[in-house]
Amino acid sequence: MGTNSTKSLRAAAAVFAAVLLVLAGLGIYAASKNGMDDAVVVSEDFSLDNTQLAYFYWSEYFYFSGAYGDYLDGLVDFTKPLSQQAYNEDQSWEDYLLEETLTTVRETMAMVFEAETQGYTLSQEGQDELDAVLESFREAAETGGYETLDGYLQASYGSGANEASFTEYLGWSYLASEYADSLYEAIDPTEDEILAYYENHAGEYLENYGVTQDDPPVPAGVYLSFSAAAEAQTVYGTFLEGGATRELLDNLGAANQGKTGELSQVTPDAVGEAAADWFYDDSRQPGDHAVVEEEDGSAAICYYVAPGEEAYWHILAREDARHEAYQNTYLTISDRYTFYVNYDKVRLTPPEGLYEQAGQTGEEKESE
Repeated sequence: MGTNSTKSLRAAAAVFAAVLLVLAGLGIYAASKNGMDDAVVVSEDFSLDNTQLAYFYWSEYFYFSGAYGDYLDGLVDFTKPLSQQAYNEDQSWEDYLLEETLTTVRETMAMVFEAETQGYTLSQEGQDELDAVLESFREAAETGGYETLDGYLQASYGSGANEASFTEYLGWSYLASEYADSLYEAIDPTEDEILAYYENHAGEYLENYGVTQDDPPVPAGVYLSFSAAAEAQTVYGTFLEGGATRELLDNLGAANQGKTGELSQVTPDAVGEAAADWFYDDSRQPGDHAVVEEEDGSAAICYYVAPGEEAYWHILAREDARHEAYQNTYLTISDRYTFYVNYDKVRLTPPEGLYEQAGQTGEEKESE
């Protein structure tokens, strides 16, 4: 079934500020100017130097260590250089992460080139987000005692870093992400395409999701999950005492969980197994409500709003068909652009203090 291989585009912009501020927050100098101007990635009249590569690489590094550090405990030691740790017989972990970074560079720049060719420009909302990131860096630079943003950036990326190239990097990242989103959102499979996709993958849907074309439409409902049944019963009691209205349940959800629990489509994967059985019971009527307990001891307040119009198989096939169409579009775009990498000129110099910082973070986790 279809998957979206452009892992870093559609979600990347949302994590840039946090990841980059972690890096710049180290507040110490990285690579020297020597070799940082060398072109290491080239595509026709475009070239990326080591300073620009550093923006990509260290963003990838901190996302990687933050998102997967716990899972890789015992396999990767972030208190030591990745270049000294084997990923496999032929690669170090630094080699692996560099390849991941270069994949991100290729995906990002292919989308940027295509967006520019199609006359697509960053939206005002995207520009506002980019400006907000830059402003947060300026504030951090001032707090850190730097006279300019350039000095703050150079503390992490080397003496070649400056506001202009960093802003350009952010612009590429936001534009690529936004353009990729626009391509995906524009895909609207026809009913014939959805049905054909389902029929081609019916066996997989049955095996992985237990769904068939005979399943009923997905209902709408309210679902508030609690780790313990007692907690759910307490909130449910307040719900009953207040008149047991949907509006009251929404308010209780917002007060206790920070969300209303409203689900326009109660798909089986969105709720617990027992809750799914409750919502899909043939006798269910609008306005029904109950506390439903799961085998693991958790429980949920369930409120049936209305029967739906779209079956789960249709939802799955529609989204997977969109993913497949997007994937094909992405491959078509990426095939238009060739990128060459001069590995001999790549310079990956970590900020001084990087490994000490990782060690301190590890000690803090152990003490928790």
